[in-house]
Amino acid sequence: MKDQFYEELQDVISSVPRADQLFLMGDFNARHGPTVLDSLDWGKINENDQRLLEFCTNNNLCIVNTYNGKDRHKVSWCHPRSGHWHQIDFVIVRKNDVNTMKQTRSFHSADHLLVIAKVKMVTKKTPRAKKPKKPKINTKSTQDPAMRTRCQEYVEEQLQNLAHPLTTCGTT
Repeated sequence: MKDQFYEELQDVISSVPRADQLFLMGDFNARHGPTVLDSLDWGKINENDQRLLEFCTNNNLCIVNTYNGKDRHKVSWCHPRSGHWHQIDFVIVRKNDVNTMKQTRSFHSADHLLVIAKVKMVTKKTPRAKKPKKPKINTKSTQDPAMRTRCQEYVEEQLQNLAHPLTTCGTT
């Protein structure tokens, strides 16, 4: 049953493009122990946790749970007989998207507590249309003396036409 679940989950993850964000949220019944999280542990490690950690490692995923919150917001399930609290509901994302997770916490109100995550959505920049570049003036021809004199004569002729506009129209 568990093997079938992880095989189906693997198929779903493989179908999601790498460029898209991926969020896995739910009850994996996996308990972390002190060998995994040092001082952040909430109980002993179990078989489900080992399987979940291997699955995350193979798929470049990261568990971004409630490790940095208050103690009462870190746990999601209370064992019915022992009364010990455990963290078995997880939020899992791709390692590339860990920085988009702002906060993860659990809300107390049921057997399995509601685990929520605040996510910073990053939008892709839309490319703007580039403004057409202004045409460049070729100044190399001003080095040629013949071209320089032609240009000077043309400018002088245009200035004379502006100074005497009536004479160019043929009226006096």
